[in-house]
Amino acid sequence: MFHPDRVYMLAADHRWQWEEFCDARALPRERIRDVKRLAADGFLLARDRSAAAREFGALLVDEQYSSAVIADMLEAGVAVGTPAEKAGAVPLAWATEPFSAALTGRFVKVLARHRSDEAPAVQAGQWAKLEALQTWCRAAGKPLVLEVLVARRHEPEAEFEATGRPAMIAGFIAEAYRRGVTPEFWKIEGTLAADGARTIDAAIAAHPACRQIILGKAADLSTIDRWFAACAASATASGFAIGRSVFWEPSTAFLTGAITANAAAAAIAETYLELVDAWSRSRR
Repeated sequence: MFHPDRVYMLAADHRWQWEEFCDARALPRERIRDVKRLAADGFLLARDRSAAAREFGALLVDEQYSSAVIADMLEAGVAVGTPAEKAGAVPLAWATEPFSAALTGRFVKVLARHRSDEAPAVQAGQWAKLEALQTWCRAAGKPLVLEVLVARRHEPEAEFEATGRPAMIAGFIAEAYRRGVTPEFWKIEGTLAADGARTIDAAIAAHPACRQIILGKAADLSTIDRWFAACAASATASGFAIGRSVFWEPSTAFLTGAITANAAAAAIAETYLELVDAWSRSRR
């Protein structure tokens, strides 16, 4: 399903962000289903236009607001995956009980928040959940995508972005491998620093079957392009898993009545394909 050296993922599993958007504008949360459909329609348009998107594209959406989309994408043969975690929960909690009820796609994504200075009990609980999830994924034959987010607290921003966050991510990866947690893909925050990218690459490369894909954090395309350039020499870097940078602006414009659904889907497809082209340029 996944090519180990190339993944172009449109990550559209956002839930609490859309809930906040709708609540602030007195829009019914049911409208979130509409923007999930927009993301899927944009993805399908991109597949129609690009052989690379057809071969290496993947779509990540949530069961909560996207059950009909997931069914349609499975029928269409799309590599569609679903998140295991409850949106916005800290510490990690499952979207459903049992967690397998939400995992209806072809692959599974889970988000782990990490700080090396977290309480040991919090870290232990999260590791137990990740180990249980991987066991289930292996039995179900579903690849696991493990997203790691490291928040800056009191550290100087430039230093943290260049070395602090990469070091914490590398430490988390090393601990995961020690525990036998070896996801097919790590979903990693990008860095502008080549040294930071090398730190993460070396940590992931300690397990030969693992790769990384770069997440977006709603950044502008020029910043993402620089992240791609920074990890150009990373042997484990296989692509991206980016969402809001692609779909947020056209989707919010649609929800507020500024543009049509067709125009929004076309804009999503165009921006997604710009990322595909940007990744390809960074590999040359």
